[in-house]
Amino acid sequence: MIRDQATTLRNELGTARFVVIASGKGGVGKSIVTLNTAVSLVNSGKKVLVIDMDVGFANLDVLAGINVKHSLKDFFNGFALEDVLERTKYGFWLLSGGNDANDIYAFQMGEKERFFSEFQILGSEMDYILIDMGAGYSKEMDSAYTIADDFVLVLTPEPTAIMDGYTFLKILSIKGLESRLFLMVNMANDLSEGRLLGKRFQEITSKFTSLQFEKSYSMLIDPRVKRSVREQKPFVLSYKHIQPTFGIMGITSAIMGEDVEVENSRKSAFTDKIKKFFKWGR
Repeated sequence: MIRDQATTLRNELGTARFVVIASGKGGVGKSIVTLNTAVSLVNSGKKVLVIDMDVGFANLDVLAGINVKHSLKDFFNGFALEDVLERTKYGFWLLSGGNDANDIYAFQMGEKERFFSEFQILGSEMDYILIDMGAGYSKEMDSAYTIADDFVLVLTPEPTAIMDGYTFLKILSIKGLESRLFLMVNMANDLSEGRLLGKRFQEITSKFTSLQFEKSYSMLIDPRVKRSVREQKPFVLSYKHIQPTFGIMGITSAIMGEDVEVENSRKSAFTDKIKKFFKWGR
């Protein structure tokens, strides 16, 4: 009874908004988008948790120059969730899925009830939970896709990235994705290319699936983005006036643009969302 009352109180106080950032294939800059969006949200005064769910290949900590001491495997080996979380120098919290095969096994076989209980408290303290997914569709991650309040698809002008991104969305359409949907065209040669690809991709998606994009954004090829990766720093901090930073600012504003009705409706659904979230691997 006390636990139920505490859960109700936490949900009344506040809940986090789930934002899934995904791609149809690897190498399109998904984790770079996640990192810089997280920093941009923090700079807007938001409390942010990033979950690096590219389990077995988690690298967001490397991009940010963060020394992560623990991963989800440590939680399932008995650590408290607060001891597994890493408070980064950029202001957001990071939860790593780990980067070896044992982390994948631990996540699939771990003690999800305890994780659910502790995560429920954590979620009440955050404004946004960004989930950096592995590239491509994974059946084991079905629940993660469907709980998203906002879903950001990252692709590049390469034909394989476009086709894989479309195939990915088509599967999610069949699975019943109902999130607000945004497109980020990364590594465009110029704004015209980014806008044209965004427009055409949206038209094809709406014609052949049940999904509709809210809006698309572009990030141009810029050597300073690659430089920021080598420097292991978010480019929204190092290079505030380049076009990719403006693209991140655009997607950040869109994510924060929910209205009061959406805010109120998602509070009642938060517990149901995280119950689905922790059914991975079952």
